[in-house]
Amino acid sequence: MDSKKCKHRAFLILFVFAFSYSQELDIDNVEPDTTLSLSADSLVNPPIDSLLLDKYTIYGIAAYGNGLLVPDAEVTLLDTLEKTLEKTRTTTKLFRRFFGGRFKFEDVLPGHYIISVDLGTRVGIKKRIHLKDKDLELGVIKNEVEFPKYVIDDYTDSTRIYFKRLNTDPVEPDSINVRHIIVDLKGSANTVYIDSMLRDSLYYTLSGELTRDSIPMEEAYIVYNDYGYIFHQSRSFRDRVNEVQRRDGFIVFHSGDTLNFDNIFFEPSLKTPDVATFHYDDSTGLPRFHSFYDIYKVYTGPSYIERSIRRGFYTGLALHGTALGVSIIRKKSFKPSIRFLPNFSKPEQKPSNYYSMITSFSFLTLAWVGYDWYTDRRSNYFTPKDELTPFPNNMFVFSSKEWAKKQIIPLFDPIVKSRTYKLWQIRKKEKAKNKRSKRKSVFD
Repeated sequence: MDSKKCKHRAFLILFVFAFSYSQELDIDNVEPDTTLSLSADSLVNPPIDSLLLDKYTIYGIAAYGNGLLVPDAEVTLLDTLEKTLEKTRTTTKLFRRFFGGRFKFEDVLPGHYIISVDLGTRVGIKKRIHLKDKDLELGVIKNEVEFPKYVIDDYTDSTRIYFKRLNTDPVEPDSINVRHIIVDLKGSANTVYIDSMLRDSLYYTLSGELTRDSIPMEEAYIVYNDYGYIFHQSRSFRDRVNEVQRRDGFIVFHSGDTLNFDNIFFEPSLKTPDVATFHYDDSTGLPRFHSFYDIYKVYTGPSYIERSIRRGFYTGLALHGTALGVSIIRKKSFKPSIRFLPNFSKPEQKPSNYYSMITSFSFLTLAWVGYDWYTDRRSNYFTPKDELTPFPNNMFVFSSKEWAKKQIIPLFDPIVKSRTYKLWQIRKKEKAKNKRSKRKSVFD
């Protein structure tokens, strides 16, 4: 009986193995049913809706480079291959000032995208974004034009020296310490070793000597080192750069050569001091690049009169505004303001202050034009020829904002030094620290 049971069990096991093997052979030989099979594309890229992914919203505000909001502009959501996915328009302004330039895209799947805004200009707005696991607030996006990059093919002279340190006498051989050049507002230069730089003073040791000295930061026009790195720009220097940019004129190089230009741009940070000039007579339309340290002077053309006209207008506005304010305070009435307006009901009746006001604006503008011409405000000096040759003119630029700030700061010193203000600053830093600690990545 036992032998029979063993034979039956062995037979049963063989039968099971044979049956399973035949099933595998049948499956391999069966033709696929087209009604039930899935395509290769559906297997590799299944429908997005089937994945049941969460969708999010993208918010943003479009603005020009100067900060003005862009109303009723077309905004396009693109994929990384710049294929259009969705379009919308920015909101219009309320009272021509508020709440304009806003846009949003709803029900957007996570991924990488490109936001494109048509500003109606040559340069629009394009911003790459990464939408992750929550709504994305872009804030204000602008059409910031990058400074033209250095292209080596633009130069025919391969021996260009990008940095040329001021001629100093004497200069001891020193391959360890990095020398610094301090140029003051008068154009006098010193080759030094900087010891320390504080908020209001700069301490240094003269090169080749053991003499230590200092200079107030407000008197230092520009400071750079042997490697051509500018690590201090005075407010006057930045104002000079802003005055000459986007104007016409000509450059006077240290070599004595001159170059006329129709437009000039300085590299914003001046960490790699490049200056680009554009020329309308150049059919290529490419800029010419120059080293900042090769430029002695930039002389602006007639376009500089625009600055004189603007200063004349603001001067007249300040004078008449002050006079009007004093009259209102003295008489405790707003009736004096009517005397500055034209009389439309009786044009033949001349107001006492209207015609004198509009006439004074013209005289003030002409006065500023004459003053700028007499003081040679169109000449802007940047790097001196050598240590012993200062600029012909002082490069200080008066700023009413800076003057007002110096007058106001002493009034706020008790508040800044108070315990309440210090606790508020500490709490503000702690909030920022906690916020940074919660961020998972730069896209959060």
